[in-house]
Amino acid sequence: MPNKYTSEKKTIGQLLSRVSYPLVVPGFQRDFSWNINLIATFWEDLISFSAQYPDNNISKQEYFLGPIVLIDRQNKYEILDGQQRLATATILLSVIRDALKQFKNSDASTRTQEKYIGSYDDYKEADTFYLTLNHYDKDFFKRDIQEKRDSAYYNEPTPKLASHKLIRKARNFFLEKFGEKYTGLNSDKEKVTWVKRIQKVLTDHISVVAVTSEDEDNAATVFETLNDRGIGLSAPDLLRNLLLRRIKGEKEKEEIIECWKDILEINEGSKVEDFLRHFWISRAGDVKTRSLYREMKKHIIEKRVNSLSFTRELQKEALIYNDIINGESEDAETKTLLAEVLSLNAKLLLPIILSSYMINNLDKRRKLLHNLISLFVRYNIIVGLDNSKLETFLFEAAKNLRKYKNFDSRNNKIKKYAPSDHDFRKAFKTAEITRHASARYILTKIEYKKRLSENIKIEEASKVNLEHIYPRGAITRLPNHDQLVYRIGNLTLLSKPLNKKLKNKDFLSKKESAYVKSEFIITNELKKYRTWNQKKIEKRQKEFSELVNTIWNFIK
Repeated sequence: MPNKYTSEKKTIGQLLSRVSYPLVVPGFQRDFSWNINLIATFWEDLISFSAQYPDNNISKQEYFLGPIVLIDRQNKYEILDGQQRLATATILLSVIRDALKQFKNSDASTRTQEKYIGSYDDYKEADTFYLTLNHYDKDFFKRDIQEKRDSAYYNEPTPKLASHKLIRKARNFFLEKFGEKYTGLNSDKEKVTWVKRIQKVLTDHISVVAVTSEDEDNAATVFETLNDRGIGLSAPDLLRNLLLRRIKGEKEKEEIIECWKDILEINEGSKVEDFLRHFWISRAGDVKTRSLYREMKKHIIEKRVNSLSFTRELQKEALIYNDIINGESEDAETKTLLAEVLSLNAKLLLPIILSSYMINNLDKRRKLLHNLISLFVRYNIIVGLDNSKLETFLFEAAKNLRKYKNFDSRNNKIKKYAPSDHDFRKAFKTAEITRHASARYILTKIEYKKRLSENIKIEEASKVNLEHIYPRGAITRLPNHDQLVYRIGNLTLLSKPLNKKLKNKDFLSKKESAYVKSEFIITNELKKYRTWNQKKIEKRQKEFSELVNTIWNFIK
């Protein structure tokens, strides 16, 4: 831990007060990201704390909200950690400000605005706000939260980014909670008293430990140490901060910030950490999420990696990764294979798939994807071998494929590592699948195989329903009910409209046989069964098992 820093307990009110330095979120920091669950927790903690110490019993009590990390720039504080909490507090203060004005307490409303949110600067002839969010959020935050909603206030801004929508949702959440409280109070005076109480608890009794340093590297080290001990930010935030600290030119910093915009927009924010881990695995082999940032930082510093070049590589591969996890490809066959990976939720395959995109050979990439899917189905879905061993094998394969660019070697090793045809077929005869999407995928592939060269296309997965022939909610239960329900032989495919017609009816009844006619082959075949029991389930599954080695095979 560095020694060029100070730590001091401060209340939220002291940090946001106009007598303190303005708080600024650097452009490279993440957007506002607290969802309603986190906002609700913030609110519930505040309300519970207030209820615990009613009236003046709260006078010497404090609720600790955690540490924040600041860089002292002499005329402002840059926030390295804590922006989500401070932004949320400001959103709540804006609701308090407007509530006080609503109940004709304009002086208190003005004081709340000027003390904790922002005030008019006569010299600049403009409003000055005490908290400034990052490059993407600052303007929306000013308009939606910080500006006074008086007669001069015009229409609310339109949320354009996901973070803007979260800011708006947070404000609406607090407005709703205030409205709910008002219904239980009899007069405006009682309502104002309650609103002032909430403000007092928030500004005077919610505290943090502010760790401050004038040296950016020292502040960053504290920031990283807190993160490493489970308190601070995520690997993407830490990595972006490191890359920006290591580059001096403002123009290069701006480019890094823009590149990270693409990186952070991968599908959902939660997927960014997956991308970083899979990106690094495809280069360096297995690394656990907990140590990801340390490993990347060590490499960047020891190898003196250029921040801008590294960020450009990240951006390029983030865009590719986004296509992979969304099943997007200009090549129809690749698109189909990626859709299968998604159906199987086969995240273990993503690092080696990413590596394959670094080599310009579409035909070999297709073959690799096919073989990876066959490996995953055999090893993970049907035989059910040790998943950690498969992970180790695949992550090493990802690193070696990127390094040596040898598809043939990888495909040979994949085939050798997979369960044999004999073991696969044997395990398939008794396999159970509880995950809906995986079961639907397995049956769809069997259906395709049965159709052979017939030009009949199965509907999109979202339009195909999985049906338990012997139902999960059976009134008269067979022995081994829980096992039989999820046996592959007990499952079939139906279109959703057909499924609705059969709901709550005997699947094999003669009355409904017309509905089954000309549907999926594997479903149509059920007409030959007059009864349904464990032996019939096993018989049907054994018939399926004769096909599986030609479906999930390996190609050179």
